[in-house]
Amino acid sequence: MREQISREYLQHIVEAAQRKSFDPYKAIDWTVPFDYERFYIPPDMVSLYGTSLWDEMTREQQVKLSLHEASSALATGIWFENLLSFKLMDYLINVSPHDPHFYWMQTEVADECRHSMMFGEVIKRANVPWYKPRFANLFGFFTKYLTPKVSMILGTLAAEDVTDYLNKRITQDKECHPAMRELSRIHIVEEARHLGYAKQWLKENWPNLGPIRRAMAKRDALMSTSIILWQLVHPDIYRNVGLPPEAAAIAKSNPHRARIRREMSQGLVDFLSEIEIIDDKIAPRWRAAGLMA
Repeated sequence: MREQISREYLQHIVEAAQRKSFDPYKAIDWTVPFDYERFYIPPDMVSLYGTSLWDEMTREQQVKLSLHEASSALATGIWFENLLSFKLMDYLINVSPHDPHFYWMQTEVADECRHSMMFGEVIKRANVPWYKPRFANLFGFFTKYLTPKVSMILGTLAAEDVTDYLNKRITQDKECHPAMRELSRIHIVEEARHLGYAKQWLKENWPNLGPIRRAMAKRDALMSTSIILWQLVHPDIYRNVGLPPEAAAIAKSNPHRARIRREMSQGLVDFLSEIEIIDDKIAPRWRAAGLMA
């Protein structure tokens, strides 16, 4: 199958990046202390929100938990963006500068590098542990060496769409730390181009895939989304913020957290259903995974 994507669309998003990209070291005020005065993600998105344990916690404990969960999500972002950059650079080896793909992929790698640096800056300045994603090297091996392009596009779409929901919530919430709100705003603007590319690629290429590639891609879309959401909150967080041993189990069984997971994946589910990657046959598996109603 010869892959297709509109040259005009590629030129459009490259030019958009040239007009509006950000230097996080200039755009974000890093002088604001990373203390326990402000939340780092909206309180209702913290994994224990809505439980009796959450109600027993002091505000400082709640804010501290939000900081560690934000840092865990950022560490997951760094991990995935590094994997994506690896794949893009691998594709770039065979792409001519006469091809508009060359400029788009270079632009996306540059975006991801800046994002990883600003995510790392939060982790460093907040002085919290690096929550390295679980089985990072194993998942990384499969992603780097065994994942076909359509599955990588779907994984990218999954990662960027679910975190886009989180970014929008942080940006809108005045209780959140100003550095997190500005970081999220930058991420929304620049990732909109990446989301647009992934959706355009799928719209143009999905109809031409054979049945075997389609079946594998449908499986990979569900697996990627599940892994990304699973990685966002590292289980070591609860011990590190001084919560009781049962905290992780309470968070895992929290019905409010389950609803938030569905909300985070709703936009992705709608798009994948629209182009029939999620169909009547595979939808029950998405529901069983808690990713759609």
